[in-house]
Amino acid sequence: MVATLLASTLLATAAAHAQSPREMQRCESRARAIATAMDLDARRTRVWYWAWMAAGTALLAGQATLAPLVRGNDRVEFVAGAATSVFIPGFLLLHPPSVLGDSIVLDDRIDATTANGVLGDACVALDRARELLARDAADEAFATGFVAHAFVIGGNIAVGLLLGLAFHDWWGAAKQAVGGSAVGELQILTLPAGALRAKGIGFEGSF
Repeated sequence: MVATLLASTLLATAAAHAQSPREMQRCESRARAIATAMDLDARRTRVWYWAWMAAGTALLAGQATLAPLVRGNDRVEFVAGAATSVFIPGFLLLHPPSVLGDSIVLDDRIDATTANGVLGDACVALDRARELLARDAADEAFATGFVAHAFVIGGNIAVGLLLGLAFHDWWGAAKQAVGGSAVGELQILTLPAGALRAKGIGFEGSF
């Protein structure tokens, strides 16, 4: 009885580790495909990140500098604009796109387990690649989803209403609501979101 159980355990363990060369090649090919897709997304996202970091900082600094130089409604509008511009670099600092780090993690994982051009534990690496891709896709889906759009548009409309109701500056209110929303929407719509598209075409599932 004990011998039979031991033999069954050994056979199951051997079967789990005895993956065919063809299966290992399939796993390696797909793991590297995911890594390539994530690397491309990370490169594009890094450009997007620093472009919007610079744009947000410039909007903040420019309007904060101009506010003391003018009076009346113009000053209030510049102060409101500077305050809302804080969200651009602030959000990027607090929540940078996860693909920027995950692409490095996956590349390091593949490099560390590759010997003589062959990826070791290829199917394990594929599972890890799928996990990271799914996480990055979820992060990008949130950054471009309904909540992000509602926050941008709703927030700028709220600031615009504040200008109109509290300071009776309805022209400034319109500029804030429309202009601020346009800038925020442009930031959302220009996010590369390559991991999200890669998951959508099957990298996370069938790959």
